[in-house]
Amino acid sequence: MSSKIDQERDGVTLGHQFTPTMHRQVYPAIKATNRNLSAAGKTVLITGATRGIGKAIAVAWAQAGASSIVITGRAENLLKEVSDELKKISPKTKILALKSEATSEEDAKKVWAKVQEVVGIIDVLICNAGIFSEGRNGLPVTGLIEPSLWWSDLETNVRGPYLQIYHFLQQKLVQNQKPKGTVIILSSAAASFTMPGMSSYALSKLAGARQAEFLHVEHEGVRAFSLHPGIVPTTISPELFQKQAVDPPEMAGGLSLYLATPKAEFLRGSYITVNWDVEEMERNAEEIKEKRLLKTAFLNGQLRPEGHHFEGKI
Repeated sequence: MSSKIDQERDGVTLGHQFTPTMHRQVYPAIKATNRNLSAAGKTVLITGATRGIGKAIAVAWAQAGASSIVITGRAENLLKEVSDELKKISPKTKILALKSEATSEEDAKKVWAKVQEVVGIIDVLICNAGIFSEGRNGLPVTGLIEPSLWWSDLETNVRGPYLQIYHFLQQKLVQNQKPKGTVIILSSAAASFTMPGMSSYALSKLAGARQAEFLHVEHEGVRAFSLHPGIVPTTISPELFQKQAVDPPEMAGGLSLYLATPKAEFLRGSYITVNWDVEEMERNAEEIKEKRLLKTAFLNGQLRPEGHHFEGKI
């Protein structure tokens, strides 16, 4: 482990650990200033980049020297603040800040039309914009949460990313070319467990992980990943996880840079979290690929022609 374990702080993360080493701070392999993570010559679009994780991802790409960074969000004043900060970090990077509502199809069209006009082709799409309505409302269980509020998480966290992914793919499809580039969808460890009061959020984040898998099999030129940013102290973190929320958003920024490099090829279509050690995963790349260790599974049972192998009697 990378540091002394504190069960009260690390319990949830430890229970979701894939590599022997658990990280809860930025480490050299995913540090934005690591020369191996250079974003020189790359263009990136990040949704929901006005604060927290989205902002940290944008800052990481500026630190890595991206040629162009497009950020979207709902608050114009915050977009300007982040835009100004990015320009100071990397004066040579072209910065485009666009107001956009995550679930608006019309806004998505306008964003990508402006991107085509000012930036051109986007190489990396990072779908970060998301909400956790149940967490802000005391984690009401099914039947106690209003249908419109329950649905809002799926609307934002599933439809929102798809609107961006659609236009990302259209960059090439309209030219009768095969889409290529990198798509990173922000997911959550919540997609992997069942806990009262998190049905809408967990379902929406599982959908994000599955979307990355579908992109992987549907478009051979698209490098798709779903990324759990850790338990980050943000405005949508429920009180239940406050003591666990110690992962800095910069970890997601650094990992997004890593996923955009050739080193991450073995992880295409996979679910990854910031707490796992990327170098330890690299050393086991073949097993991870062959056994589909980081892909979602429908059931724990073995579904095959001869049926599941039962240890008891049939």
